[in-house]
Amino acid sequence: MKSSSFQQVIQAQFDCLTKKVIKRAAMKYNRDISRRLKHEVPFSEISDLELNKAGIYDRYSSDYTAFNVLGMEVQVSDDQLSKALKCLPERKRNIILLSYFMDMSDAEIGELMNVVRTTVYRHRTSTLEELRKMMEEE
Repeated sequence: MKSSSFQQVIQAQFDCLTKKVIKRAAMKYNRDISRRLKHEVPFSEISDLELNKAGIYDRYSSDYTAFNVLGMEVQVSDDQLSKALKCLPERKRNIILLSYFMDMSDAEIGELMNVVRTTVYRHRTSTLEELRKMMEEE
């Protein structure tokens, strides 16, 4: 059975159309890949510091000890340090936590606790020495 010339024309047109569609789809795919490559960086080229910044770490209440300092919660991850801090009087513990965990100056701590800056300094230095001795004993 011979196909008519009309059917041959239709088949040729369909063949031409499908080839154009496939060619343009391939061009679009290649263009999309090249655009993506301009913005993406392989993991092997990323520094460890940048990879650590991108990560998210879960913190559970069992991973740290929380201290309440003048209405603020301060979290201490080190078990040995938290045990030593628990042995201190509250006032000295608060000074250490505010100074080293909340990054407050002696003057700011003095204002919060209604004491002079020099008193805060003396308490902080003597308490650091106490903590050092406690932690060396353990």
